[in-house]
Amino acid sequence: MRTLTILAAAAAVCIAHAGSMAPALAADPLAQVKERETLMKKLGGGMKAVGGFVKNEGPTAADVQAAAAAITEVSTVDPRTVFPEGTAIGVGDSEAKPELWQNWTTAEGYWNDLKPAAEQLTAAAGSGDRAQVARAMQAVGKVCQTCHEDFRLKK
Repeated sequence: MRTLTILAAAAAVCIAHAGSMAPALAADPLAQVKERETLMKKLGGGMKAVGGFVKNEGPTAADVQAAAAAITEVSTVDPRTVFPEGTAIGVGDSEAKPELWQNWTTAEGYWNDLKPAAEQLTAAAGSGDRAQVARAMQAVGKVCQTCHEDFRLKK
């Protein structure tokens, strides 16, 4: 019984220690920027595939459906986790301007506009109709472009 009590106490200490380390890892601004870059590359890759489909340059209807699903998946992520404070220009490869957090309501509004546009793209992708996909792609692109113009460092 004593051994069981000691093991239980040791497990509790390990769990408590692991729990205290997780927020420290999640709060690392450099890691957060890298996670954001990965997410944005997923979105950008999806848009590239959709654009290729619209232009009839290779991607199939199945490819565009997968790409639209990826874009929609990205759109469901909480913008506060994508753009946590402290991850502006100067942190790793961040291209996020400080104005993003100074105008959070606007930035969050752009992100929230992405979800319905992405859902429309997913619906259009299911149709396989290039014209319908093109219109839906333009709506997603407009949201991305507007946000980038306001809150991303120009390349």
